Amino acid sequence: MIEAVTAMASVLADLQSLASAATAPASTASPPTLDLTGIDDTPAPSFSQILQSALGGVDNSIAQAGAAAQAFSSGDQSIPLSDVMVSLEQANLGLQMASGVRDKVVAAYSNIMNMQV
Repeated sequence: MIEAVTAMASVLADLQSLASAATAPASTASPPTLDLTGIDDTPAPSFSQILQSALGGVDNSIAQAGAAAQAFSSGDQSIPLSDVMVSLEQANLGLQMASGVRDKVVAAYSNIMNMQV
């Protein structure tokens, strides 16, 4: 669940930096040079991979909460009610977070599409 939050936070930060770069006035100075020594060559995950893994985590959280609720309601005495309620609330928060990220992505897409070139 925490990995999903971290992934969503990095996606939002990337989108915000893209939006601020798109609205910033163009400068005539040359771009800064980057020192790439010491950086490993492992490719960074793509946006779709990050989104898929985050949504997979939310889906797993919802499935586990549903399974715990089903087991508790069927009479399994090894699962306390507090654990069921906590897992259901975590799934709810994950779904709300995913919905918020979806809204931000749609808003960023709309902003980009409405920009004049």
